[in-house]
Amino acid sequence: MNTMASKRLTLSTQVQNKLQERIMNGTYGKDEYLPSESSLSDEFGVSRTTVRDAVGALVEKGMLQRQQGKGILVIDRTTDVATASLRNMMLRGPYTVAEFLETREMIEKQVAFFAASRATPAQIDEMQTTIDRMIASAHIISQYIQYDLEFHTQMAKASQNHLLVMVYDAISPLLGQMIRHVVLAAGTVEEEMRYHSKILECVRMGDGDGAQQRTMEHDACSAQMFRDSIEANIRLDEL
Repeated sequence: MNTMASKRLTLSTQVQNKLQERIMNGTYGKDEYLPSESSLSDEFGVSRTTVRDAVGALVEKGMLQRQQGKGILVIDRTTDVATASLRNMMLRGPYTVAEFLETREMIEKQVAFFAASRATPAQIDEMQTTIDRMIASAHIISQYIQYDLEFHTQMAKASQNHLLVMVYDAISPLLGQMIRHVVLAAGTVEEEMRYHSKILECVRMGDGDGAQQRTMEHDACSAQMFRDSIEANIRLDEL
């Protein structure tokens, strides 16, 4: 990298940090437009190319969006970006299925514990409907997997913890692949969805410890079925 490019990178990072600080403190509010690149260039005493580089970095972070003919809009897609980044990290890193299964258990048992004290009646009804749909579609693999994932996503939302929801959204596609592999290898689905029903019953009763225990039993059963059909030390990107 030549000296001029290196300097531009340093200046670009400085401008990026200043713009990000203004977005975070509300100087530039959501759904508002930034000053023009020309105005920012004059304000910061840098070239328009440097400003463009800084804006581009914030676009990638999900904080800004270029709108043709209008300008640079302040948005908030940071959760989507973080979810995708976490998912890509799991796929590109040296992470094994065994590690994924352990992480899933830690997340889901805590989700169940919180859901037992925070789930609304409407959320409980929604989860019951999903279980009913799972039972009805037990012999249609694609639908069964869809409802299985939907149940656990609903449980995450019922925990009322947005960070847990974000993490669960990140692992859901990988979890779906595992469920599909288990169902295809075993030739059957979880008998009468007994684990899901037991988990929900504990949530309905406000029994956090019970919900946690039933979730651990469910995850242990799923993990064993998966280990019976595939090596647990393979990497996630090999699924």
